[in-house]
Amino acid sequence: MDVGFLFNIRRHPEEQRSLRQVYQDHIDDVVHAERLGFTHAWAGEHHFAWDQATPGLFPVLAAVAQRTSRIRIGTHVTVLPCHHPLRVAEDAAVLDLLSGGRFELTVGAGSFYEEFRSYDIDAAERFGRLYEGLDIVLKCFTEDEFSHQGKYFTFPHVRMTTKPLQERLPVWVAASGPVGVKRVARRGLNVAGASAFGPQLMELFDSELRAHGHNPADHGSGLLSMVHVADDEDRAWAEAARGVHHWLTLLAGHEWVGLEFTGGRLDVPEPAHLRDWAADSPIPYHVGTPDQVAESLLRRVRSARNTNLALSFRQVFMDTAAVRHSMDLFAEHVMPELRAWQHPTTTAASDK
Repeated sequence: MDVGFLFNIRRHPEEQRSLRQVYQDHIDDVVHAERLGFTHAWAGEHHFAWDQATPGLFPVLAAVAQRTSRIRIGTHVTVLPCHHPLRVAEDAAVLDLLSGGRFELTVGAGSFYEEFRSYDIDAAERFGRLYEGLDIVLKCFTEDEFSHQGKYFTFPHVRMTTKPLQERLPVWVAASGPVGVKRVARRGLNVAGASAFGPQLMELFDSELRAHGHNPADHGSGLLSMVHVADDEDRAWAEAARGVHHWLTLLAGHEWVGLEFTGGRLDVPEPAHLRDWAADSPIPYHVGTPDQVAESLLRRVRSARNTNLALSFRQVFMDTAAVRHSMDLFAEHVMPELRAWQHPTTTAASDK
């Protein structure tokens, strides 16, 4: 299993750090993650968020590309309905060139109503815009010239003169239901997030891949999670609880387009009680000693076929020294167990 690093850039209004310093801290975290052997660094995108979640992934990843040399970098996710697909394809190609062929693109339909309202996009169109936009992006990567006439975009004689450095730039698509995983499988792409909704969805994805002539062993399944590791459990919770609480309450308070299991109906306990609530939370987080975090993470990844795990170590209010110590402990004690694990389905497919 590939173990990656997820950096969601956010700043709580009560924090003393400037937004510039927050960006710098996250970029420095990725540099440290590369030293520790994380395979990927993924950045998330949101728009108009009150905690200033980063809206511009490509500039951030370009800065990361210039500070690193080995770790692969990617979006997780680019909310494609909010972007012009030709612009996304051009930015992805340039970023792949700047990074020396280390870029991976993950796209999704978007989940927050506020983003669609502010961009004046009908949220009901999000999946149509996602897949039409995705097909355009893929044509930009693979065809020298093409025309497109669809429901949302019409382009005559597009000539994409700047291509990615990689012959086949890895593309991931966030999917949370049967229709989505079928669409991803039909295009022969990697799926992000589907395994969080149960093994049946991943079994459907693999079945659809085979039906369209693709080997599941060649296609990734990505999973995200929050993590904090410390030398003892009490210290871990003391360092992480406030940041984890912010993330959970932020998600619970949003007006969601999808994933309605959280929107406004998730009763998040106070930080002091998050330890007891962890097993019941629909949004997973893993806090504790190295042994505790390894056990809970392995239990989660074993629930379905997962090839990639991306972990968020820094939440709002968290001290840099605590974040780096958590990353160090994780790399030494937890990462080897995760890397050694391989889902039986993947193994079987690889042996054929």
